[in-house]
Amino acid sequence: MYGEFLALVASFCTALSSVMATKGMSDTDADTANLVLTGSQTLVLTLLLVRGLPELDLMGLFWFALAGICASFIGRLFTLKSYKEIGVSTSSAIVGTSPLVVAILAVLFLGEPLVFPVIVGALLVVGGIVLINMRGGKSSLELESIYLPIGASVLYAVSNILRKMGTNLLPDSVLGAQFSTLAGLVAFVAYLCATNQLKKINVNSGNAPWLVGSGLVNAVAWITLTMSISLGRVSVMTAIVYSYPLFSVILARLFLRDMEDLTKYTVAGCVLIVLGVVLVSLLG
Repeated sequence: MYGEFLALVASFCTALSSVMATKGMSDTDADTANLVLTGSQTLVLTLLLVRGLPELDLMGLFWFALAGICASFIGRLFTLKSYKEIGVSTSSAIVGTSPLVVAILAVLFLGEPLVFPVIVGALLVVGGIVLINMRGGKSSLELESIYLPIGASVLYAVSNILRKMGTNLLPDSVLGAQFSTLAGLVAFVAYLCATNQLKKINVNSGNAPWLVGSGLVNAVAWITLTMSISLGRVSVMTAIVYSYPLFSVILARLFLRDMEDLTKYTVAGCVLIVLGVVLVSLLG
């Protein structure tokens, strides 16, 4: 159960990082948030490597780099933009559908078994996500912005498959998390330079503590995520990690009171998510 515990830690840290990033974006944009968050996360993970490097595997590093570009660059940018446009609870809930995508990809590309508890657990998680997004008996999703969290969900799923392939060749969680984040940061800076967006970056004393803090917390999330994936089946660990909408709802209620509402649908959705995670953890 150690892998499952690490996945649960990653889930909580992901939710906390999301809420902190949303708080930091109150007076800036997603590009600024992504740059500061990813930069601070990369710095922390790089400092952790002072303990020494393991024997490197170039193909393993390649898979980690691709995972970072998918998740730390494109997926995170989509996620932060969706936080800004439709709120952290709703966005996190949609991104939380990633376990279903991972389960399909793991069966197709990693040869993992598609066991019944994982299917039922993932469906419960999705059912909880649907309920979280209900307002007055109707869906609260804004269709013109839904492509952002859906795209992020798919990219995170692909990233976790790539990360699993990396850990199979290079089972060092800190190095894997660091190299993925570094690759995402390099790709993002290249994107900002190519689109002439660097001059629009707006960091100030109001948003910097939240965004840097978000990066620090996310560094813990990536380490524990990589460790959990290396210890167990990627479909099971991802289902646990992406239950973080449950934590996002609770934390958003505490930190973003003026932006998030707690309804009966939200509570019911959280219950379904917890049941799905328990089912996957114990029987998956």
